[in-house]
Amino acid sequence: MLSLVAELPEVVNGVQFALQNNVNLGIEIGCSTAIQVCLVQIPVLVLINIIYPMGFYMVFNDIHLWAVIFSVVIINYIFQDGKSDYFQGQFVQEQIVFIYEYLAFIYN
Repeated sequence: MLSLVAELPEVVNGVQFALQNNVNLGIEIGCSTAIQVCLVQIPVLVLINIIYPMGFYMVFNDIHLWAVIFSVVIINYIFQDGKSDYFQGQFVQEQIVFIYEYLAFIYN
């Protein structure tokens, strides 16, 4: 909930830029929001847990780590040439659907 409230204006701006056919800026805002959550907010929560123990534990299994690695590879593929088109958008959508189906298959 902490990350949702703090990042909501950035997400709204990213959607507005994407609706105005500025997809590159919309994707960049979405990626920067995710990076900010991973590099700033989660470590702050861990440090707060050290000072005031609340039972906050971070447990990652192999499938979560592979999902993060594949996400980084897909994002690097998108930003490699500095432009985007509908073919790359379709490719990313198919990859995301594949990853979600794979995760659902693994957990069930």
